Amino acid sequence: MRIGFSSSCAIGLAIALTLGGVSTVQAQQRDSTRRTTTTRRSTTRRTARSTQRIPISKDRNTSTGEVAAQPAPTPTVNQDSIAAAERARQDSIAAAERARQDSVARVEQMRRDSIAAAERRRQDSIAAVERARQDSIARADSIARAEALALRLRRWSGGPYIGIAGGLSMPMGDIKSAAANTGGYSNGWNVTVPIGYDFANTPFGIRVDGSFDRLGAKNFNSNFDAPDATVYSGNADLKLRVPLGRTWSRFYVLGGATASKFTGYYTNWPTANTPNTQQTFSNASWKWGYNVGGGFNFNFGRMTGLFVESRYVSVSPDNVTGFPYGEAKFVPIILGIQF
Repeated sequence: MRIGFSSSCAIGLAIALTLGGVSTVQAQQRDSTRRTTTTRRSTTRRTARSTQRIPISKDRNTSTGEVAAQPAPTPTVNQDSIAAAERARQDSIAAAERARQDSVARVEQMRRDSIAAAERRRQDSIAAVERARQDSIARADSIARAEALALRLRRWSGGPYIGIAGGLSMPMGDIKSAAANTGGYSNGWNVTVPIGYDFANTPFGIRVDGSFDRLGAKNFNSNFDAPDATVYSGNADLKLRVPLGRTWSRFYVLGGATASKFTGYYTNWPTANTPNTQQTFSNASWKWGYNVGGGFNFNFGRMTGLFVESRYVSVSPDNVTGFPYGEAKFVPIILGIQF
């Protein structure tokens, strides 16, 4: 009984050992297969990623069997060449930067110079315009002052003057429209020499004239032709100058006394069929009257200018023989120049 139990125990132990060994072998086989698969996968991945092999070796100082990476091989490129190339690159960059800065500075300076030149031209143009404006104002002021002075001189300047004029002389009243058998006189001509003095800074002046009038005779009698009448006159007048605006013209009025001699007519025609005695200047007497008139003076100098004038002259010849008029009236219209 006891022998049989012991035999059974021995058999069971042997079976257990046998099964344990089988399990260990299987586990080792599985682990080896897994490692082989992993190694193949790693090799495949490394082959796909890079063809460069990294040498590995076992660390001699380790006893655990781990694999350690080997240090990279020393590069074969010269470090001095690399440094020189870097310095050259940096120098090239610095030179390019300096050139760029210089170019920018030149452009900026050119821009500033252009702005400064434009500003100088603008200032010069403004100065030139201002000078022209000032000159124009000065010229305008000078012209205005000169014109004002000239106008004042033309208006109120004074001094002596002399002139000469001539024109038409027209008889008026009875001497023109004579009664029956008295003839009468028609239009004639006139010559006048004025001499005067205008007082400065006033509109007043004085003037004396010597004038010569020739009046055309009408037929007094059918038996003879009547001679023309000649009138010698002297006038003494006061003159008043009246300026007209800002023009060169001056209007003036004058009036005063007149003394005249009538000559040339026949003194014996009423008593003779063929009269032959004419009134002479020496035999005639001065007859008094008056004159009044006016005119325009167109000055082109201080006292020099043209003038046009007309006056009404009335004289009383006292019904002398051969000139049967108690009053002789005539109007000279003349154009002249004075100096």
